[in-house]
Amino acid sequence: MSAVRDLLDRLAEIGATLEPTVLRAGATPVPAELVRRLRQSKRALLEELNPARCSANPANQDKTADAAWWRDRYAALVRWFQVDRRWVEAEAIAYGELLDEWHKSRGRRWPVWQCAGCDEPIGGLSALLLADENRVHFDEERECLIRFGRRWRGEAVAGLQALGFEPPAEFKVL
Repeated sequence: MSAVRDLLDRLAEIGATLEPTVLRAGATPVPAELVRRLRQSKRALLEELNPARCSANPANQDKTADAAWWRDRYAALVRWFQVDRRWVEAEAIAYGELLDEWHKSRGRRWPVWQCAGCDEPIGGLSALLLADENRVHFDEERECLIRFGRRWRGEAVAGLQALGFEPPAEFKVL
């Protein structure tokens, strides 16, 4: 077990919760020694707890090929989101975050000239540059944007299913 997981498990044992900027004690006070260890491990804890940091870290890109990494990531995300939500909600949100991470690390990238929604050339038409650097036509009904969203989420669900992850019952794929 990693040192970060050990710290998180120790906090859970005493009923404490940890967010990127807040440590909340449960019924039992957090021992000073544990607080000192948390401070020393702050960077690793932030990476473990914060979904956006984890997927943006190039060191994690090779890890995403391993199903065990995805299971561990999912468990960490559920813990993260369970702080102020029901378990079922935390699972659905965590799964959505996994889809996003899968897309960021393994999702398809279209050439800059091609719409990721309809596969047609962008040409001189209005287009949106998305956070993943794909582009879609920008029309009044946003059809290409919606089509691309459904496409990448479907691909991410299939990719996670291939790694053994089924969507939670409360999760709705667009």
